[in-house]
Amino acid sequence: MQYSSFFKKQEINLSKDFIDYVQSLPLFNYIDSAFSADLYTQAFNKFSGFDSIIHLGTGGSSLGPQALYSIAPTNKKNFNFFDNIDPITFKERLNSVDFSKTGILVASKSGNTAETLMQLATIKKIYDDHRLNIRDNLVIITQTDGNALDTFAKNNEIVVVPHHNQIGGRFAVFAEVGILPGILMGLDMTAFRSGAQNIIAQLKESPTTFAPIEAANFLAHSKLNPVIFPYTDKLKLFGAWFAQLWGESLGKKDDTGERFGSTPIQAVGATDQHSQLQLYIDGPKDKFFTFIRANSNTDLEVSDLGIDHQSYNGLKGHTLKDLLDAELSATYKTLIKHELPVRLIDIPEINPFSLGQLMMSAVIETLYVAKIWNVNPFDQPAVEEGKILAMQFLNDK
Repeated sequence: MQYSSFFKKQEINLSKDFIDYVQSLPLFNYIDSAFSADLYTQAFNKFSGFDSIIHLGTGGSSLGPQALYSIAPTNKKNFNFFDNIDPITFKERLNSVDFSKTGILVASKSGNTAETLMQLATIKKIYDDHRLNIRDNLVIITQTDGNALDTFAKNNEIVVVPHHNQIGGRFAVFAEVGILPGILMGLDMTAFRSGAQNIIAQLKESPTTFAPIEAANFLAHSKLNPVIFPYTDKLKLFGAWFAQLWGESLGKKDDTGERFGSTPIQAVGATDQHSQLQLYIDGPKDKFFTFIRANSNTDLEVSDLGIDHQSYNGLKGHTLKDLLDAELSATYKTLIKHELPVRLIDIPEINPFSLGQLMMSAVIETLYVAKIWNVNPFDQPAVEEGKILAMQFLNDK
């Protein structure tokens, strides 16, 4: 993975304390520990006879697996992600499901997430109506601490994969929440972990010249809004995962009550050149752009449309890939021309290793910005306040 950067780099006052802090975090200790798929044997056995899996969860418990699914091989198990509680969508999407032939995977660290519990209750009603025992199809990822999901699992003899009790949802793609679905999707999750480990090693080796630290330092001091702009559909959901990571980790008040945060923006090339680029070039200079280029050899043959037209003549003899690469380069250089801060990340191939690198780079950037702003990247007090109020409204109703 290579970086090309065009922004004004500032002096980095990164102390050894930050490296020590990173290495002491449960997430990094977990990634450095030995990995064995044997931890998931019961879950694998449960799902062995199913070609399709319904995934219930929300937030980081769903976005991480969705990002993994976007790069999964074509011979994967079919995953159907339910990450919301819109009853219209639920009803429409469930109409075509054969529940006797579909596994169900539920993920929630706390086990008390209202949306996930209601998703499960809705699915269970369908099983009850069809005189099916949901126990035969269900695996739950949650903490084993007596929470609601854990209690349901114990009462119904359901397989539980214990969720790491010190790794939060938006970081848990590196733990059970990502590893189990990833393996079921046919992904090499050892390579995914290796990609993350590779980034951590680079951080330790040269922290003050490490590209993610340089970007984080710039973003922290400029307070610009980060735009994630991959030129490949396969990384679109990486952008969605990043948006939660950045927004929920950094939109905080520090110890003095001062508000911090910047707004993550998702885009995908070339589509969003037609919906957002005008804003990026002529709008407020309040954004920092990260382009991601996947150097894939995949392409398709084209026919000649057989027309003589100024809008088509320049396309003759070229392919989809040719045009996509040209548009990325043109957009990137246009932003530079307009003196906007940008960087380009080149990845040789979209695979579990490179996605592990991208995700771990994003985590380190987030943690370093949190360190500079002096905010806690691991809690979400405003979200919890909203959850409490929602339950009050529900009970009042």
